[in-house]
Amino acid sequence: MSENNVGCSCQSGAPIQLNDLVKEPTNTNISAPSTSPKAEGDKETNWYLPYMNAITEGKEVEEKKSPVALFYCAGASNVGQSTVTGCVETAGILGYNRVALLCLASISAGLKNMFNGAKNARGIVAVDGCPMSCAKRTLEKAELKVDQHLIVSKDLDVPKNFRISDAGAIKQVTNALVQAVLSID
Repeated sequence: MSENNVGCSCQSGAPIQLNDLVKEPTNTNISAPSTSPKAEGDKETNWYLPYMNAITEGKEVEEKKSPVALFYCAGASNVGQSTVTGCVETAGILGYNRVALLCLASISAGLKNMFNGAKNARGIVAVDGCPMSCAKRTLEKAELKVDQHLIVSKDLDVPKNFRISDAGAIKQVTNALVQAVLSID
């Protein structure tokens, strides 16, 4: 391997050029799709996690309609990182009364409150950067039903690379997630 090549086990074996790892300036400001519905109630507060934590602890709570749960892979490439930002943007557009961002690692760690949050969600959307489908496979291993599954590199035809701030991919992911949530909601 030459000094300008960096190996990567998640690629097809072809070395990555060091120049491909240099971050290009991008504008990551995402505007809401013009057809997005307004969020109902408080769109700034992720209320669902404390709510499910209280239920898990056996505390009495006022019953609320559960949001759709989003789980993202958060992989190390542009497509993996676009799952994180796309989910955050989706929550910002639709509001936390419709969308809850839940932690995928806590599912595999066996944390009861997060599992209960997923189990009681109105639906589950798994977002993966690549066809390895780590988010979906983790949820299925925990016997959670995935209602919608998005693979950024396949379903949105975003080529996998290591330019982490891929504004175009983030916008595509956000738009696709808004539609996925609305199809469940």
